[in-house]
Amino acid sequence: MNRKKIISMLILLGILLSEVPNVQISAAKKKKTEIYRLDYYAIQSKKQYTIRDVINIKRKPDSYDKAKKKKFTDPRIRWTPSSKQIRIKKNRFTVKKSGIYELTGKLKEKKKDSKFTIVLRVYDKLPGEIPDDVSKITISRFGNPITIIDTQEISLLRQRFSLARYRLDLNLSNRMYCGGEFSIKAYSSGEEVVYSFIIMDSSLISTSGGSYRSTGNNTTKEYVEELYNKYYVPEAKEG
Repeated sequence: MNRKKIISMLILLGILLSEVPNVQISAAKKKKTEIYRLDYYAIQSKKQYTIRDVINIKRKPDSYDKAKKKKFTDPRIRWTPSSKQIRIKKNRFTVKKSGIYELTGKLKEKKKDSKFTIVLRVYDKLPGEIPDDVSKITISRFGNPITIIDTQEISLLRQRFSLARYRLDLNLSNRMYCGGEFSIKAYSSGEEVVYSFIIMDSSLISTSGGSYRSTGNNTTKEYVEELYNKYYVPEAKEG
């Protein structure tokens, strides 16, 4: 192939390429997603709440400032429950049963999307009762445990606890206070813990983090202390 033919082919190729439309291909920019999360807000089961009710709960620790919390109340957010136990309509919801649940919300905008998560610790109004099929109970005070196996003493403790008429204290539950003087665990015949609670003072207990205050007729702590003093034997100090 002579030089003239090569030049002619190159000129023809240049003409053909010039007629092809100049299409600029650019990668679509992915929208930024902002993440917001509120952890472990204690609420009561079978009671209706709004999202605003939840963000106004006073709790410790809480790292979110008011401006960030206010974003959760945007009416454009579409909220989705994590469980069938949660009934939600717009920004109002009710949780049927105690447990840990999540509400997730999404807000789509032109330049960015936002994702919201609220983790809820849900407690029943009443703390429940110590089961009647308990084979033993342990009482620990400052890390020193004793064991109760006498059926009459177990029965009497169950009665005292039942008559105390505790009610959920949401303010204390949201402070996540878990210190106490006595820790009580009830066991089944299969050595499984079927109920546990902490006595904070004469009128206040904690069960799995939820705090309950007695409204009257409470002699639970007195009897627990009586049992502990009866069975606890201090370790002998080495001389």
